[in-house]
Amino acid sequence: HLKNFLKHFKLSVSFRREIVMKAKKIAATGLAAAMSMAVLAGCGPKSEVATTTTVTIAFDTDMSSMDNSVATDGSSFSMQMMGLSGLLALDESGTPVPDLAESYDVSDDGLTYTFHLKKDAQWSNGTPITANDVVYSWHRLVSPTLASEYAFILDTMHVVNAADVIAGKKDAKELGVEAVDDHTVKVSLSLPCSFLPSLMAFPPLFPLNEEYVTSQGDQYALSPENMIYSGQYVMTDWKQGNEYTFEKNDKYVNADEAKDKADTVVFKFIQDTQAAMLSYQNGDIDAVKLQGEQVDQYSSQEGFTNRLQGYLWYLSINFNNPVLQNANLRTALSYAVDREAIAKDVLKDGSVAARGFVPSEFATGPDGKDYVDTADTLTEYDPDKAAEYYKKAVAELGKDVSFTLLFEDTEASKSVAENLQAQLQKNCPGLTVTLDQKPKKTRLQLMISHDYDIGLTRWGPDYADPQSFMDLVTTTSTYNQGSYSNSAYDALIAKAETGEDAANAEARWKDFQEAEKILVQQDHGVIPIYQNGGAMMINPKVSGIRFHSGGVDDYRWMVVSQ
Repeated sequence: HLKNFLKHFKLSVSFRREIVMKAKKIAATGLAAAMSMAVLAGCGPKSEVATTTTVTIAFDTDMSSMDNSVATDGSSFSMQMMGLSGLLALDESGTPVPDLAESYDVSDDGLTYTFHLKKDAQWSNGTPITANDVVYSWHRLVSPTLASEYAFILDTMHVVNAADVIAGKKDAKELGVEAVDDHTVKVSLSLPCSFLPSLMAFPPLFPLNEEYVTSQGDQYALSPENMIYSGQYVMTDWKQGNEYTFEKNDKYVNADEAKDKADTVVFKFIQDTQAAMLSYQNGDIDAVKLQGEQVDQYSSQEGFTNRLQGYLWYLSINFNNPVLQNANLRTALSYAVDREAIAKDVLKDGSVAARGFVPSEFATGPDGKDYVDTADTLTEYDPDKAAEYYKKAVAELGKDVSFTLLFEDTEASKSVAENLQAQLQKNCPGLTVTLDQKPKKTRLQLMISHDYDIGLTRWGPDYADPQSFMDLVTTTSTYNQGSYSNSAYDALIAKAETGEDAANAEARWKDFQEAEKILVQQDHGVIPIYQNGGAMMINPKVSGIRFHSGGVDDYRWMVVSQ
């Protein structure tokens, strides 16, 4: 039959003969294997066949780096958490619980944290995980040579001398982290930091094996073969821009507790949401995000889930562009955006209009209320005001304005960018907005180098406190990609974080809210757009994904029911 089938193709006789011969060999091998299995099955007492479980997750943004001192995006952090562990982890409710550390102590004044590592914790190569691995990782993170974009996190935590070490003014040895002995880490702070335990579950602060990392040099974390693991899984396959595979790590210190978790986890990078959903329906994918019309289409089906994520999407204004320094122009742009329409009519995935720069259902204040519920609504849609302020801007600038809107190549970003273009040009008559779509990694690089006009970007909080957002746009922040600067804003943030209100929870909250008014309502230094919804289809047989609005989504704890 194969011979006859091949005759229909314009292939040489010799090539057709070669295909047939190979097919025969494959068939013979398969038959022999099947017979061997049958013989084995029929011999001796019957035994249970061990079953393995695999879960496949679809991501619409690719992983950028497996180096936890370098990465800045959620996809990378989620994958790093598969193979690396922190001193603590976040449970289902977001509460810090032991992971590599068995316990920790806090001094009465809140300035000293002492972590006690599990003595049987080891790396995937069998070497012990020690306190020095924590010290080395933190030293590497703040190294001016590495210039990590997350170096600031140690200063945010008020680790002693962090700012001076990052600036190159002091040696890393003076950083407030110390290996008291092989299994004890002491962290010294200049001010109390209530969210420090939560940050111990954040990948940039995870321990690293100094001997291994230095031996790999610039090849470290570029492939599964150039990595060492401390977590629940090890990476076994890496197809850049396609898929990433993780399998159980038998040397993980909590391996016994993880016995019932998925044996293999595969992350697939699929930007086309229709293609991803088709794979889900075919049983090839177990979890996939929904967008647009898909939400209405599948919301009544088993496996549908929706949540409000902590990601806040906003327009980052590049103040290095003289035209965008015009206050009336930025005011016009903010009034011109119908955020409700973008959330409900464009995205349709549970996203909500941004009321300010800090998202909803994210941080609880000292009064027990959501931060956003006690703050003013700082955004407003008003086409008439948009046209009025744009006219003022044109009069001051002497001409109509044109700029380029940079966005990444996901379906959601493309839809939002196109809608923004239409709204801005309609509500600011004479304005020209040119769209510039780039892969996420390229978009980030362009924004970091300040090579853009306005960028549609997002921030996902690293911990459940407004500071995670407010720190982004201080004058000296490494994440202040638009170079926004306001001394009154900086003063309020400093007052809340390191000044007279740092230890006063209520006063600190008010400082953040006043600063947010300056940023969003007065200066329009950033233009908040929407807060991400989390509509998904998840295989009903899969449970245990830990979604965190104030941290990294965690896929290490998935269980597959039979």
